[in-house]
Amino acid sequence: MAYDNKEQRRVYRHTVRFKKADDVLLAVLADRLGVQKATLIQNMALLAAEKELQKLGLGGMAQAATVGNAARC
Repeated sequence: MAYDNKEQRRVYRHTVRFKKADDVLLAVLADRLGVQKATLIQNMALLAAEKELQKLGLGGMAQAATVGNAARC
């Protein structure tokens, strides 16, 4: 969260690391789809989140975001 008081701010750095075999698979899939690997991972995460929201009955709320990001591929 960003706070007005600089002393209360926290900086988070998230790094996702994959097993070598998974990383190679992602690279091949991204190449075949003609997208960057990071874009592929983001789209996969959004689709997984959409499925979870649908289970909760909230699927329509995130559909626009998922469709918008999928269209960028």
